[in-house]
Amino acid sequence: MEVAAYLTEKAHSVSVVELEETPFRRFLGERVGRALMKMFENNRVKFYMQTEVSELRGQEGKLKEVVLKSSKVVRADVCVVGIGAVPATGFLRQSGIGLDSRGFIPVNKMMQTNVPGVFAAGDAVTFPLAWRNNRKVNIPHWQMAHAQGRVAAQNMLAQEAEMTTVPYLWTAMFGKSLRYAGYGEGFDDVIIQGDLEELKFVAFYTKGDEVIAVASMNYDPIVSKVAEVLASGRAIRKREVETGDMSWLTGKGS
Repeated sequence: MEVAAYLTEKAHSVSVVELEETPFRRFLGERVGRALMKMFENNRVKFYMQTEVSELRGQEGKLKEVVLKSSKVVRADVCVVGIGAVPATGFLRQSGIGLDSRGFIPVNKMMQTNVPGVFAAGDAVTFPLAWRNNRKVNIPHWQMAHAQGRVAAQNMLAQEAEMTTVPYLWTAMFGKSLRYAGYGEGFDDVIIQGDLEELKFVAFYTKGDEVIAVASMNYDPIVSKVAEVLASGRAIRKREVETGDMSWLTGKGS
């Protein structure tokens, strides 16, 4: 989606092909995803949703057409394919350093592997997320790799540091900045304050009675404030964000 946004000023046309019904749906939910999709459409991006590419057709070594499973044929000079990523940890298989079933390196709060004195950090690790009951997660964000590297280095120097950072990321598309904090996987409800149509909103992602992540656009500094509250170990309850009263940000949270 970032590539699509960037290319709108460079290309004659930009099309996005996606298996889901709405972009960002798993990450940001249906309503926020639709608002962002509309923003893209207003900037000349064409969407082909709930389908996938079945064939790339070329001529004289150059791409000419993309054929979709729906039989739609899209003219194209360039095709950018987002296929995901897997950890490049095969070289560790005979090392004694533990890997999980997906190839990630499990570490503890000190970023230490199962081998004493051997540490790992970054996109290739799973680590206990302190404020989500030490759930083992993999979060491939620049900010997390930076924080993990620092904690690993401190423990190499016997400074006894633990990984407590709240995940935080941001992206910019069409001059609009989207900010996100927390770990929203498994959210079961989204509480939205503000105006999605105007792209001035904050969305709280909840699981049961607890806020587990937050996203915003044109609503600073709410996401940074939420990250600070979560980092302090204080839980934010669903009822606190449903009212629109943000007093819990000033120290009145449970």
